[in-house]
Amino acid sequence: MLDALAQSFAGPGAPFLYAITALLALALAVGVERSMLFFLGWRGDPQAALAAMRSGDARRAQDLMGRHPAAELIAAGAAQPDAEAAWDAMGAQAALAEEQIMRRLPWLATAGNLATMLGLLGTVFGLILAFEGLGDGSAVERATRIGEGIATAMTTTAWGLITGIPALGVHALLDGRARRELALCEALAGLLALSKRTQASG
Repeated sequence: MLDALAQSFAGPGAPFLYAITALLALALAVGVERSMLFFLGWRGDPQAALAAMRSGDARRAQDLMGRHPAAELIAAGAAQPDAEAAWDAMGAQAALAEEQIMRRLPWLATAGNLATMLGLLGTVFGLILAFEGLGDGSAVERATRIGEGIATAMTTTAWGLITGIPALGVHALLDGRARRELALCEALAGLLALSKRTQASG
């Protein structure tokens, strides 16, 4: 199969295969960059930060979150004198935090879907080539054109699926992780506002 795919890059379906390869490169770049950020770059201690926030220690919670966008969210709220002002400040910062967390993730789904669609378009193109071969003169020419068309159809479909399925799978994984990060930001913001209300009432 790999030999057939490699040879197809020089065949009539080459434009589809190169376009799908470009989408594969995009999906790999985004997947690696987001994975490194989620699993290595933002290595805070969420549970300890939540515990610190419940005890009213916003500074410690901020330190525990390290480079995570939640740290800036906490800083924005902690700098305000009361809960209402803190909510307003955190609301503005939350939009920036969400953009940081969700950045480029939709590209993975787009790359996966486009790769699959390009593979299907290559299938149609290959079948058209095969059917056009039915009108050729000799049996050898017909067999050659039909074989070439079917090979183009199958290899473009395979390459589109080989690219699209993992891209969509990685998107689902990272999207789930991103939603966890957003939920953590919301929890920390809520605890910080609650802490300020408690301090004001006390």
